Amino acid sequence: MVLYTRRELEMETRVRVAHCGIAGGGPCSACKEAMEVEQKIQELQQRHRQLRTKMNANHDPFVLKLPPEIASHIFVLSMDNLKTKTPYLFGSVCRGWRQLARSTPQLWSKLAFFFPSRRMDSTFMENPPHLVVDWLERSGGLPLSLQVSYYPSGSPQSPPKEWLSIINVLNQHSGRWHDLVFDLPLVYFRHFRPTSPPQNLRNVSIFATDDPDAAATDISERPSFIMNARLGPMKFRVDGIPLKAVDVAWESLVQLEVTDASLDGVLEVIRSAPLLEKCCLADISPPTVGVSETIIYHSRLRTLELYQLHGGVFTELINLLELPSLESWLIDSELEQNVIAVDAASFLRRSGPGLKSLELYQRREKPPFEDFTRLLHAAPHLQSLKLEGDGLPLVMDNILEQMSAPPASESQSGHSAEFLPELRSLELVSSELTTWECIPRIFRWPHRKLLRLDIEMGTVTISDEVSNELVRLVDQGFKLCIYEDLTQEDYLQVFREHGALEYGM
Repeated sequence: MVLYTRRELEMETRVRVAHCGIAGGGPCSACKEAMEVEQKIQELQQRHRQLRTKMNANHDPFVLKLPPEIASHIFVLSMDNLKTKTPYLFGSVCRGWRQLARSTPQLWSKLAFFFPSRRMDSTFMENPPHLVVDWLERSGGLPLSLQVSYYPSGSPQSPPKEWLSIINVLNQHSGRWHDLVFDLPLVYFRHFRPTSPPQNLRNVSIFATDDPDAAATDISERPSFIMNARLGPMKFRVDGIPLKAVDVAWESLVQLEVTDASLDGVLEVIRSAPLLEKCCLADISPPTVGVSETIIYHSRLRTLELYQLHGGVFTELINLLELPSLESWLIDSELEQNVIAVDAASFLRRSGPGLKSLELYQRREKPPFEDFTRLLHAAPHLQSLKLEGDGLPLVMDNILEQMSAPPASESQSGHSAEFLPELRSLELVSSELTTWECIPRIFRWPHRKLLRLDIEMGTVTISDEVSNELVRLVDQGFKLCIYEDLTQEDYLQVFREHGALEYGM
């Protein structure tokens, strides 16, 4: 929501003071008449406001006729559909709505604005803290959601006193902070200092808006973000700020999202966050200092997502982790040969057999399907598998071939040796696929009856015979979808309606 002033919403004509230039006496007759006319205008405006209040009360179909608690709840629900996201809009309708909006704390528990604001003209900047104070006072004692962003207007400098006064007002309400989103230059962060422990804090997102040159500044010269408090379960997102420059109690951290930071800072946070359940890392650079080679055993981490981690960083990270509770792993990084077969598979074997969901994106690198087979054998209880990228067609063909093979017989140890026996969802997205004939054979086996198979290819080329078999599978209730990326159409539905001629066969 954007801060609006009362001047914008209640701009009215006011009586001007007449300055008559005739010396030696009061105003001339013309000035007197003008003053009388302006007085009448003011009286008429006052009368007009009273009539508008009555008109709004008469024309309002339901809001002012409902009990206040219900009408207030309607206002709260309406906020999600307002483009301006400001409760001042309600107050501009009529006096009744204005009184109702002012007495509804939920409307004022979310505050968002820019530094410097595109709406902060000289009139606004005369008393911005008073507007923020008024806003926050109306929120009562409710938890606060704050979003403070920097609107680029040249090279960022230390915030001027007007903005510092706003930050100080926000600091005075730190005990009610619940959701924080700070998208600011680095020099701004050191001014956010809680004056009371933010016991309600649950979500913190801090993003640095500086250019790459500023982001490369030595850590010792960076301002730190300090949150000296024992927090409750917390989600923390950080982008472009070294984790070593963030002074936060990590003991209660449950979710971590880090972009553009060094590996040594990431590892230190993981070591310090025993309650961490989800970790998402993107664009992580090599460590700036030496890191301990002691493996981090983390018993609660269930979800690990790795984006744009180059081979060396990816390998160093997973070789230092042991995650016995890991259930979901996403890899969106171009991995060199042997990394999947050796390092990734070793990581899964070390962490245990609990992995249930695996997503792998390979857009350029083409790992041998033997490497990927080794990785999948290290996840025998996998239930969901997604593969996407032009580097994976051979892997996809191999997976369909192995799944179409007859179930393996019981080994002497009594354990089933079949391929991905518990798989329930398989999603394949790439440029081409050749082993379409394997799909009907897959669904013949009893343990594949509940499988959901979704395929999206750049081009789909399937023989009429196989296409007819696939259509019959859908008619029998099997969960099978095939989409062609070029046409964005359901291939089997088009084949059912128009036959092979639709695809030029």
